[in-house]
Formats: sequence, structure tokens, C-alpha cells
Amino acid sequence: MPTKAKAAGDLNRSSGRPVVVGVADHSGWAILVVAAAEKGEPIVVDRRRVRLIETGVPSQPYEHDTLALKNTEAEQLVRTVKRSIAACTALAFDRLSADLWPGYRVTSIAIRQPTLAHISATVAEVHRSAHTRNRADGMLYHTAMCEEARQREWGVLFHRRGEELTKAAEACQAKVQDVERFIGDLRQTLKSPWTADHRNAFAAAVGGLSNRSALRIPRTDNL
Repeated sequence: MPTKAKAAGDLNRSSGRPVVVGVADHSGWAILVVAAAEKGEPIVVDRRRVRLIETGVPSQPYEHDTLALKNTEAEQLVRTVKRSIAACTALAFDRLSADLWPGYRVTSIAIRQPTLAHISATVAEVHRSAHTRNRADGMLYHTAMCEEARQREWGVLFHRRGEELTKAAEACQAKVQDVERFIGDLRQTLKSPWTADHRNAFAAAVGGLSNRSALRIPRTDNL
């Protein structure tokens, strides 16, 4: 049964100014930064750190907790983790949508490309490859966020890690160093926290805005 926030978002999908949510995802949590265009310039509408798994549930089951378990127990634990991540991700998006509505509506999320094409079907298969095992836990969160976004009919925009500023510069038809300076200088008005995760998530979101808006960065004497 949908929450009130989710129901409101479903009923008002076409209302509000379009925004893109930039995501910096980690094992157990993520930074979300919402970008909109105001008079052709990108602005930060919202930023928050969200929890993506419940307290007490292992956040990295493939890398740690399933190693000493029998196959049946390991599979059961991973199912529990997946359910927790799905519920927490849905709640985080519900709250974000509710806080943005009615002034803004999410059209898409901008998130790094997945580190694996897919997660292996069984825990035993994951454990056979160090390459897969080292990335599988992160994929749990990445997959949950992408699936939840698609269920809400939000687009999912992928970018390579480290390309965020380049995408933003292309969207604003500006030099990368000018966009980097602009985003860094937002700390003066936004105050802390404005970490590398926040800056990268915002840059990724700005890159996603270019599909809907002609953008430019504000002109100052330093640019």
C-alpha cells in the first residue's frame, strides 16, 4: 500500500517545476542533491543524506557476513538485506518527493554507471570471484535506487565516475574549471555540508537538467 507521500507524487506527476536528483551512493547510505533551473541557471533545491538500510541489518553481506554461512543461511541473509534496502530506498524517495511537492517534481535521477552488469544469481557465485564480491554489496544499493526510480517513472541517467563535472560543463556550455569553481563557491551560500559527494551529485544532476533546459552558470568577475 503506498504511503501518503508516494500517493501524492503519483497523483501530481505532471505538476511542479522539473528537477533532477543527483545521487552519490555508498554501502548503506547516499547523498541526494536536487537541481533545478532558475532563469536558466542551475540551483540547489534540496540536499540530504539518506539511510538505505535499517539499523542492525548487515550493510555488506557479500563482503563479510555471508562468508562463514552455509548456502541456505547466506541466501536468506541476502534476501533480508535486499528487503531492507528496498524499503529504506522507497521511504527516502517518498520523503524527498513529499518535501519537494507541490513546487517541484522529480523527472529523473543521475547516478554513476553500475560497477557490474548484474549481481550473480547466488551467493556462492558471487564468492567465486573477488572482482564480483568486492562490488556486489554496492550493487545492492545501486540496483535498488534505480529500480525504485523506474517504478516512479523517473528516468535513470548514468554517468561514469569522475565525469560529473564534464557533464555539467557540457550542459552549461562552459569550461570545466569554471563549473568546478561555481559549484565549489556554493559553499559560501549553502554552508556545510558541501562535500565532494554533494558537489559531484549536484554536477551530475546539472548534466541531467540539460535534457530539459538551456543552462548557463552565473557570470562573476572571476569567470
